[in-house]
Amino acid sequence: MPLRLLRAFLGVTFLYAGAQKLADPGYLNPGAPDFIGTQLRDFAHGSPLGWLLRIVAVAPLATGLAVALGEIAIGLGTIVGVAPVAFAFAGLGVNLVLFFTATWHVHPYFLGSDSIYAVAWLAYAIGSVEIGRANAHAAKARRRPRAGRSDVPVGLLERREVCAHCSSADSPSSPRWSLSPSAPRRPVALTSQDSPSADPAASDDPSPSPAAARSRPSGHVIARLRSVPVGGALAFSDPRSGDPSILLRPKRNQVYAFSRVCTHAGCLVQYDSGSSVLVCPCHGAEFDPARGAQPIAGPAFDPLPRVNVSIDRSTGEVVAG
Repeated sequence: MPLRLLRAFLGVTFLYAGAQKLADPGYLNPGAPDFIGTQLRDFAHGSPLGWLLRIVAVAPLATGLAVALGEIAIGLGTIVGVAPVAFAFAGLGVNLVLFFTATWHVHPYFLGSDSIYAVAWLAYAIGSVEIGRANAHAAKARRRPRAGRSDVPVGLLERREVCAHCSSADSPSSPRWSLSPSAPRRPVALTSQDSPSADPAASDDPSPSPAAARSRPSGHVIARLRSVPVGGALAFSDPRSGDPSILLRPKRNQVYAFSRVCTHAGCLVQYDSGSSVLVCPCHGAEFDPARGAQPIAGPAFDPLPRVNVSIDRSTGEVVAG
């Protein structure tokens, strides 16, 4: 919305400025006091770009038409929204030239409008570049192969999956989504081997001990440890808040979990096993789980909230609480 506001204001202003010049009977009239040739000569005195103005003043009519038509083209291009970065830098160039010529002798500088117009064009250009990068990142994420093949890393969720937390799909009673590298991307209901009553003896589970049994952590069981391969991830609902969350297992006997709700715009992040980061496919935010899910790229400023999880070594279960 801020960029739309800048786009509308700058586009209409430049379109109006160019049309006003062409509608002014004295602008291209050599005998008029506001003749473009007279303006060029006056602006050249004491200007850092005086040499440039003296060159273009040799052909004042062509220069005047170029300025007016250029402003109209920039205004129309900005309003329509084609090549926003190119037109933004074109508008920036125009206002920088005007700042160093037409309003160079205005003191203090902020009384001249060209300085703030230049800043507005620069902000619009940077914002357009950032949006383009975010859109390209999201498009790249959508083109990644789906999970389910052992030779490819986990892909990013498609947009319809990203927004699933807005409905009942991530409620505590819904099927869990498996995000492990070898799992198909479809809802998987809990089976008997995933239930707390299943046999805890498994090759990938920690070995239970009497001491571990006495210090069994309290909380809600969210998964069997063996259901999450080392380097993999598993989606679950936080039993305390019901928010969609993600369980990560970077090492054999280490787990941690974070909320999947991106702190930028609320989309659901996905674990990219290739880079070991949590990625938001909506606007390209990236979070590093190894650093407490701190943002490392994209528009997010705040880390993902941590979900307290631990391993029950007596049963091989992962407990949240």
